Amino acid sequence: MSDLSARLDALTPEQRRRLSAGLRARRAEQPRDPVALPEKLRRSLYFFASADHADAAAYYAFVLEATAAADAAGQHAVWFPERHFVDFGGFSPNPAVLAAAVAARTSTIRIRAGSVAAPLHHAARIAEEWAVVDGLSGGRVGLSFGSGWHPDDFALARTDYQERREVTGRTIEDVRALWRGKTLSYPSTAGTTTDVSTRPRPVQAELPVWLTATGTPRTFVTAARAGYGVATALLGQTMPALRENIARYRQAWQDAGHPGEGDVVVMAHAYVSDRPDLEDFLRPAMHSYLRSFRNQTGDGDELVLLENAYLNFLTGPSLLGGPAKARAVLADLAEAGADEVGCLIDFGLPAADVLAALPALFHLGSPAVERSA
Repeated sequence: MSDLSARLDALTPEQRRRLSAGLRARRAEQPRDPVALPEKLRRSLYFFASADHADAAAYYAFVLEATAAADAAGQHAVWFPERHFVDFGGFSPNPAVLAAAVAARTSTIRIRAGSVAAPLHHAARIAEEWAVVDGLSGGRVGLSFGSGWHPDDFALARTDYQERREVTGRTIEDVRALWRGKTLSYPSTAGTTTDVSTRPRPVQAELPVWLTATGTPRTFVTAARAGYGVATALLGQTMPALRENIARYRQAWQDAGHPGEGDVVVMAHAYVSDRPDLEDFLRPAMHSYLRSFRNQTGDGDELVLLENAYLNFLTGPSLLGGPAKARAVLADLAEAGADEVGCLIDFGLPAADVLAALPALFHLGSPAVERSA
């Protein structure tokens, strides 16, 4: 018997009753298979693994194999995070490094940062690194920027933690200006001011930009007013909350007078399979993943909370489950206003199982049609 099974067996009758009742209610609400997916909905792969679940060399080999498969299958993009000093996301302290490796091994798939922690870096350094990736990829780069939230990360910063949101806005605009070829002046610690024009020059004349939003309405409005896309996730917000936030974003975009409607990317956990033991198969990996996520916020890993969160993912708005459920959730996300779904696949399952399940994920519907991004 596994440690997880032993812990589940140790639940009190009342705890088991609550879990079972909740699961039955959620299963009763499972959606029927929709007729078809909207063609406008782009699909991508998202990577955000916890560094405590695999050997680094094996993980990077997995990333390269998965991105090559996504490239061959015509998926829209791959996304890599930036995380520091913790296991959660710890395989990617600099998304540009992974992106460069992928750029050299793929042909058409877009290569994204999801996201660059803007206050931790000089704008010129961001522009330089990602221009290299843009050159390696033939112009396939795009960046989502975040303001950062963990105080420990700001050991790397040159500005105050309390100013992180304002610094993020300035950094994004400086990166965009440098990307276009503009010269900007910056002070140096040598007491001089330097006129900076970055090299190498990128392939794309304009850098595609998103702002990362965890679910805070203000961030959606800020992104829209600035004319950025928004990158968000179902981890931390409900489908109704997501729908409301996207509506706020579209309205703010329109009010700002920007052309078009903007762009919304939503990350969702994904493992598409009809295997009969799916619930038990996914449970250890999802418990471990959720524990790593919760430990960042000091919420701990109390088993009932972990199990409840897991069942919410399994039966709710995620791409965990059979093809019918996954298609229904994709249709729901499109109806909510998403332009792209980033399928998070590296949440702790064995690499061989994830790779074997990718065709089912890729073939859920017709190939996505690229939009403005």
